[in-house]
Amino acid sequence: MKQIYKILFVTAIVGLGLVLWAIFSERQTSQNEPKPAPKTQNAKEIKILAFGDSLTAGYNLPSGESYPSQLEVKLSEAGFSVQVINSGVSGETTRGNLERAEFIRSQNPDIVLLGIGGNDALRSLPVAETKSNMDKTIRILQGKANPPVVLLLQMQSPLNSGFSYKQVFDAIYPNLANTYKLELVPFLTEEIFLDSTNLLPDGIHLNKKGYGQVVEQHILQAVIQKLSP
Repeated sequence: MKQIYKILFVTAIVGLGLVLWAIFSERQTSQNEPKPAPKTQNAKEIKILAFGDSLTAGYNLPSGESYPSQLEVKLSEAGFSVQVINSGVSGETTRGNLERAEFIRSQNPDIVLLGIGGNDALRSLPVAETKSNMDKTIRILQGKANPPVVLLLQMQSPLNSGFSYKQVFDAIYPNLANTYKLELVPFLTEEIFLDSTNLLPDGIHLNKKGYGQVVEQHILQAVIQKLSP
């Protein structure tokens, strides 16, 4: 009987040893197997320059409520590594934008959102001069090697200078877009601008809600199309 117990005991010990050996071997094999490399995001950050006047600067708003700031947030949420730089100057005309164009180009942006002309229309400046300034600005932005993608934001003239002036001024944007093969992106649209809840008390500049609608309805998708392969 003692011999039987001894045999059973030895058998149990051997079995336990085999189990422990199997577990140990499995762990060792798992540790020695090559592990997949962690996924890394594209290190290159896309630089987008928003170039314009007070409608770009976000006149009388906290910096986070301007359209460039809201655009950066939306693009980041969509998974893009971007920096959207606000290069808007309140009160600037197309002449002032032209004077800054070389500097903007020297920043080597990947995309330029060109939104100018509003102050020219408010001051009823000659349309030919406005178009000439914009033409020269676009040529500077597209000059040299590796030019940025230029998205032209479409402005509209108010009726303060009359309907004829408005017709000629508004036509600047599709004409230049066609000449330079630019994408024309709606910006000052009637459905957004004529809704008073989208405007500041001055009735001219957009508020956070208004800029948010411009970004979501027009600018965001236009930029994403340029960023997507």
